[in-house]
Amino acid sequence: MQAGYPLRLIKLGCWIAVVSLLGFSSLCAQSVEATEGLRIMADRNTGNCVSCHEIPAWKESSQNTNRLTLQGNFGPSLQGVGSRYNKEQLRQWIVDARLIHPNTLMPPYGTTERLHLPARSQNLLTQKQIDAVVDTLTTFKQASVSTKDEKSSEALTAAGLAQLQSANAMNPIGLWIDEGKRKWEKNCTSCHALEKIVKAVPNFPKLDASQKLINLEDQISACRKRDAATTIAFASDQFFPNDDTPTLELSTFLNDAARQLSINIAPPTNPLHAIIWKQNLAEGEKLFKNRQGHMNLSCQQCHDGKVGASMRAQKITAGHPTGFPAYRISWQGLGSIERRIRACYSGVQAQVPAPQDMRLRQLELYLKTRAQGLQLDGPSIRQ
Repeated sequence: MQAGYPLRLIKLGCWIAVVSLLGFSSLCAQSVEATEGLRIMADRNTGNCVSCHEIPAWKESSQNTNRLTLQGNFGPSLQGVGSRYNKEQLRQWIVDARLIHPNTLMPPYGTTERLHLPARSQNLLTQKQIDAVVDTLTTFKQASVSTKDEKSSEALTAAGLAQLQSANAMNPIGLWIDEGKRKWEKNCTSCHALEKIVKAVPNFPKLDASQKLINLEDQISACRKRDAATTIAFASDQFFPNDDTPTLELSTFLNDAARQLSINIAPPTNPLHAIIWKQNLAEGEKLFKNRQGHMNLSCQQCHDGKVGASMRAQKITAGHPTGFPAYRISWQGLGSIERRIRACYSGVQAQVPAPQDMRLRQLELYLKTRAQGLQLDGPSIRQ
């Protein structure tokens, strides 16, 4: 009896091991699929779902080596979707949510049909990637838990940036202001009175003598190009970028001098010129309101409809261009409003206009009219 007991115990242990191994293998297979889907949903280059949706499962994922908690609330939490929808419904939401909800802000991940100026011809996700995401979503059974009492990382980030901006000794923008002042005093004072130019800063964009819409950086570039004797010549005779260092330094200096002046955008007094100005404004309004790119989003849907919501750590603002040029932490440098608008085109995965494209000026004009009367508070620091 005692001699046979270990043998029976061993047999029982073997059966338990076999059954457990089979179950574990199945669980592992399911876990691998779910983990792959989670990775796709968190990757900025694929699904990037965490930019708009809270996914608590990602916070604890082994894939999330940094324990990333910077998730957006632009859309609803994805916790519990596995209980509310079956696989086919989840798949349809991912492939083309517009077929379920025509006014959805969710981009179509499995088609490029009915998209305006997508950056490329292929779908955002392959069929295999969509399958992996669907498998992951089906595991989200538990309803979302309220996180209203949690302090958002955006609040911490914004406070840190505000502190950095107010500390003159640490604010990196001071380097551009000082250099811009030096260039102004050396190259510009013989032609321009600083007080007069500063008062004109809130009036840009405006029409130049040829009735072309220009912004402040365009005006600076035109002056530099016209003055053959300037000591701040361009690196190229063919192209005069508005984001090259000397132009940004002068723009930063002038915007700093114009701080707290109110944006004052108005059409020209000449009736014919006013027609051209209004046409540009109308085109800018169209650009602001029309959906674009693979993300199938318009400026209006974010900067009117979702003000205060978060995309990852970024809190969505009303899009008022009062703080440019801006030193962005993500750029590790200073940039113009043109650079920021082009980055938005890239963000919605649309075809990015070339530098100095007229669409950029038209959109800037419309943005400035939306901010009419607001005080300039640039140059500023942004995330």
